[in-house]
Amino acid sequence: MVAEYILEMNNISKSFPGVTALDDVSFKLKPGSVHALMGENGAGKSTLMKILVGKYVPDKGEIIYQGRKIQNYFPREAISMGITMVHQELSYVPQLSIAENMFLGRELVHRFVINKKEMELTTEEYLSKVGVHLDPNLCMEDLSVSERQMVEIAKCVSCNAKVVVLDEPTSAITDNEVRELFNAIGTLKARGVSVIYITHKIDEVQEISD
Repeated sequence: MVAEYILEMNNISKSFPGVTALDDVSFKLKPGSVHALMGENGAGKSTLMKILVGKYVPDKGEIIYQGRKIQNYFPREAISMGITMVHQELSYVPQLSIAENMFLGRELVHRFVINKKEMELTTEEYLSKVGVHLDPNLCMEDLSVSERQMVEIAKCVSCNAKVVVLDEPTSAITDNEVRELFNAIGTLKARGVSVIYITHKIDEVQEISD
């Protein structure tokens, strides 16, 4: 029997010195769905998601993922579980290639030597899974914001992501690039990936979210 929810965040609270960022917040996510998360600046959207990806520890509450309670984990462990996030401020090394960024810290090695050819071919495969066709040898600093974003999403796919958080992904891209992003989100959804879509734009919510 397939669980109704892949993720449940129940009664989450988090305070910082002088500020209550989250007060008894609950959030549920269905498998293979796009769930929009809206709110003005300071509402706690990013704090909730940083708790999900292991950057913050909640003061109270529980997280149930794939039917089991998870706690006291770090971002690397979240990624290994399939929980990933594409931040508004993209995280990449500008001087490295797409392939080198894709496998940064987890390089493919053969006989103690980095296998660049395999990394390039595998990068092409993951890019194609989100509908992107770029030369894996291109330098990240030579890409558009949208292309860098797509590389980050493909990187999530390469980590076997089951949940992908997109933090205001359309804040710095054109209308045509938004179309490409939405196509990529549709591809993720068709693959059974759940997407949490953070935005301020109600028209995007009405179009892309379930």
